[in-house]
Amino acid sequence: MEYKDMSLWDAIKYIPKRIVNMFNKLLGMKGVVLVSTIYLFQKDIIPEQAVGYVWIFIVLIVVFGEKALTFIKDIKK
Repeated sequence: MEYKDMSLWDAIKYIPKRIVNMFNKLLGMKGVVLVSTIYLFQKDIIPEQAVGYVWIFIVLIVVFGEKALTFIKDIKK
């Protein structure tokens, strides 16, 4: 059932499932990538001058997935 078709009560009952899904996604590969990137920033493994670029690149990959990779490839051309 889509959100627009749900009644208020159905939407309220769906909240716990969404919370569980949120934790599932955070513990998935995207969460691991974000946590490891933050770890690399804190340990100064990535130079401070590159932090902005790396952060933008990682967020694009995590949020948009494979679409971001094709976009970056098109920019390179």
